[in-house]
Amino acid sequence: MPLLNKLVPLGIPLAWLNLIKEKKRFFAAVAGIIFAVTMMLYQMGLKTAMFTQVVFPHLMLNCDLVITSPQYEYFGISRGFTEKRLNQAFALPQVDDVAPLYLVNLPIKNPLTKVNRDIFIIGFDPADKPFSDEAIESQQGLLKIPGHALFDVRSHAKFGPIVDLLEEGTVTTETNGRATEIVGTFEMGTTFAADGNLLVSKQTFFEIFPGQNPNLPAVGLITLEPGSDANATADELRAMLPQDVKIMTRAEFIDNEKRYWGERTPIGFVISASMAVAIIVGAVIVYQILYTDVTDHLEEYATLKSIGFKDSYFISLILQESVILSVLGFIPGAAFTAGLYYVTRKVAYMPTYFQWDNAGIVLGLTIFMCILAGALATRKLRHANPADIF
Repeated sequence: MPLLNKLVPLGIPLAWLNLIKEKKRFFAAVAGIIFAVTMMLYQMGLKTAMFTQVVFPHLMLNCDLVITSPQYEYFGISRGFTEKRLNQAFALPQVDDVAPLYLVNLPIKNPLTKVNRDIFIIGFDPADKPFSDEAIESQQGLLKIPGHALFDVRSHAKFGPIVDLLEEGTVTTETNGRATEIVGTFEMGTTFAADGNLLVSKQTFFEIFPGQNPNLPAVGLITLEPGSDANATADELRAMLPQDVKIMTRAEFIDNEKRYWGERTPIGFVISASMAVAIIVGAVIVYQILYTDVTDHLEEYATLKSIGFKDSYFISLILQESVILSVLGFIPGAAFTAGLYYVTRKVAYMPTYFQWDNAGIVLGLTIFMCILAGALATRKLRHANPADIF
């Protein structure tokens, strides 16, 4: 194989030599793959963050079953249901406790700028235990005093430096025009429906929102006795209660929230469409680069074919170039995406973190994209006749 020894000096793969011969073309291909990798990985990160973010409140709820209105769509402003249905659940012996929640978005005044911004308010009876968070449970007693509230430390900065001010003592502000004293903090996180969160007692809730019917909670939480079957109990409640309520297990309640934001809003479609565009753009760029490479070296490849090299050798060569490009593009693309994740966390308050499972999927898609583009680029070579070329 003297010819190949000349083509591949010092054991350097021929695929690599072909790629770096035209450096501008090589860097253009790598840049295209970096773009595709960044787009795909960033969109996947946003999708993961979205489904994590929208269920922050749900994951903190202490319940096995949930009762809502049949018109319930997401954890936000929704039509209430009669609290009588929640109390009727006690007819089942496996029901241990119930807790109604009241939800609303109302303006709260920034204590420094005096500008009103809407904040998501959750009202509950401090005697209940609707949250599994120890920080909330330890401070619930403070909410028994009318006008007291707990502030989410992960709320948007537009509400003011409330956390810093709390270090000097309680913070007095106004919620929907009513005096509110913030006496503690908890950690929940923003969602697409809320830039910040405030916890208040049921009494305080109806003082700042007097138009709401106290007998119509937005969400009802049901806690079962240890060892009880949540799915079976849900079926019993559905058979026992009228059709004016909707019964869900905790898992179904969480899935309902994800499904709403992923399917019933443009967010899920936009993210999926962006990933598809990234794959198409990256594949087209790689195809153009590899196709040009095949065309430029067609005479050399035809010479090798004329002395007995099979099409499989050239296909293998182009596919090697595809894999090299995919790996070289993936590494800086992943690093760049990690930087974008950091910026997104700081600016948009979204939980965007680099996840290895997403990276593995994107790496697989990148390699597939490049191999597909390489396979298409070899069509001209496979059909080339050395006699026609010369």
